[in-house]
Amino acid sequence: MSVQSVPQLLYSNGQSLKPPFSSSSSSSAFASNRGGLLFVDFVGLCCSSSRQTSRKRLGASSTTQRFHGLPAKNWSSIRAVLDLQRLHNSSEQSSDSRPKVAILDDIISERGACGVGFIANLENKASHQIIKDALTALGCMEHRGGCGADNDSGDGSGLMTSIPWDLFNNWANKQGIAFFDKLHTGIGMVFLPKDDNLMKEAKSAIISIFRQEGLEVLGWRPVPVDTSVVGYYARETMPNIQQVFVRVVKDENVDDFERELYICRKLIERAASSEAWGNQLYFCSLSNQTIVYKGMLRSEVLGRFYFDLQSDLYKSPFAIYHRRYSTNTSPRWPLAQPMRLLGHNGEINTIQGNLNWMQSRETSLKSPVWCGRENEIRPYGNSKASDSANLDSAAEFLIKSGRSPEEALMILVPEAYKNHPTLSIKYPEVVDFYNYYKGQMEAWDGPALLLFSDGKTVGACLDRNGLRPARYWRTIDNVVYVASEVGVLPMDESKVIAKGRLGPGMMITVDLLSGQVYENTEVKKRVASSYPYGKWVNENLRSLKPVNFLSVTILENEAILRRQQAYGYSSEDVQMVIETMAAQGKEPTFCMGDDIPLAILSQKSHMLYDYFKQRFAQLDSGSSGAVVAQATVNTKPHFQWKLPPPDPSLANSMVSYHTNGSYLT
Repeated sequence: MSVQSVPQLLYSNGQSLKPPFSSSSSSSAFASNRGGLLFVDFVGLCCSSSRQTSRKRLGASSTTQRFHGLPAKNWSSIRAVLDLQRLHNSSEQSSDSRPKVAILDDIISERGACGVGFIANLENKASHQIIKDALTALGCMEHRGGCGADNDSGDGSGLMTSIPWDLFNNWANKQGIAFFDKLHTGIGMVFLPKDDNLMKEAKSAIISIFRQEGLEVLGWRPVPVDTSVVGYYARETMPNIQQVFVRVVKDENVDDFERELYICRKLIERAASSEAWGNQLYFCSLSNQTIVYKGMLRSEVLGRFYFDLQSDLYKSPFAIYHRRYSTNTSPRWPLAQPMRLLGHNGEINTIQGNLNWMQSRETSLKSPVWCGRENEIRPYGNSKASDSANLDSAAEFLIKSGRSPEEALMILVPEAYKNHPTLSIKYPEVVDFYNYYKGQMEAWDGPALLLFSDGKTVGACLDRNGLRPARYWRTIDNVVYVASEVGVLPMDESKVIAKGRLGPGMMITVDLLSGQVYENTEVKKRVASSYPYGKWVNENLRSLKPVNFLSVTILENEAILRRQQAYGYSSEDVQMVIETMAAQGKEPTFCMGDDIPLAILSQKSHMLYDYFKQRFAQLDSGSSGAVVAQATVNTKPHFQWKLPPPDPSLANSMVSYHTNGSYLT
């Protein structure tokens, strides 16, 4: 599959900027006065390690000890193999730091999962205490993340917040720039090339496209960082981190402004793809609502690396935090999370199919909000990015097209609604919603625990497999907690008025504008009731009557055998598959193993289907696996002509054929 590459970062700037302000006096992260705060903390499944390693807290005085002369016993054997060639060629390494061959037991023992969570103020009041609490909670997630061979380069950690206007206005005042207009100013957090000349070229291209789109560039701000807390490997690839401030000239509402910034970013990425510095440019965020601070860092040093996060002027009504454990891709600065919309714990095991389907429908996806500019914002996926980055890209596209975050996540990560007694009886409109979209968007199957925010709504959802547990409780002082492990912040049990957990496919959201918390069924009902999905489905669904078997055969046995052999059918195929399907009306059940030679390597003729294999690494849960599969897996394929916008005038344009005996016109 050929998909345009999203820029990825390869180089570092190696610069250290001193803070322009003094940090405030320390105060307890566990403040006693926490009224009106929503604290949500998610942690992935805990995979115990048989090997406990200690990690020193590194400061400026210990930077010289991170790599040179690093004792062999502190090396990760996996990373040693990955860096074998580079270390072999380096003349600066001592004999004590030579890499060792990877040992299987070491590889198995190095397991883990991401740690994610969010904090939100129900009254939508911005404060620095939320940032401090988020950093404290993030520090508690260090055991959930991965680390490099230097024992100091994290797989990634980050924070998503609303834009700290006080902090940026204070900087603008010192630079002689007028205060920023909150309604018409967008801020981009940008990873730029290390080389000064390449950085100037990248900036020039960015400014040119902003001007071309009618946006005024107000200025660039180098983000103050402390490189002494960055690990050796992370510092090798560390970007030049800057922020760009742009102002929209024409008067637009928030959604239109966000969409314009999205188009600009897509155009910049497309222009950068043909440049030498293209893979060194990355936008962590470009928005009027949110900003992302992240990097290839350990969670406990994120706040020390970014001096902005230490300032009392950095205030936000919410914060999403994430500590990454890289499973499907190698750690890189752009792949740290949160992404531009999501913080994801888990894997997307259907990622190849999801990318192929997204690419196949690119030419047919249209919406009036894009004013015919759909071609300029393609592609919607990138095979070289992580599964989390691609899911974030798909969700971002749906939201920028006019859908709410809750609706976008319900479309992309649906729950197991078939034969669901509660939904079928009490909430049939939710079933209608899923039936409407089931042939239009393939499920992005996890395990996946997703946190999301567009700056106005903060939420979390669990995929239909439910393999990332999350508990929640609510207190009398209007504080709601959601966590997969308890104890990140102290809790007075006498104030707890309700307890529960997020089950498979469940969702919880916080409306920052109204201060309301919506639990699973409330969220689903609000989304499903926005359009008459049931009416559209009922008016356009057509059932196909099953065809009876022929009473007599129309071919002689020899002719049947000849044709079966010609098409590659074996006696095993006929006896174990075809006869079983004809007798029972369903596919036969086999064991997981298959020891026959691959069709491409076999000397015997095979059916065309034998040359294709399904790629799906769904997690199992032992003896309960069959029950989980029965509840979550649907083997009925669907064929969809195009994805229409949810508009009554376009309902009849939906054409979907199903192999389960019905079709939708």
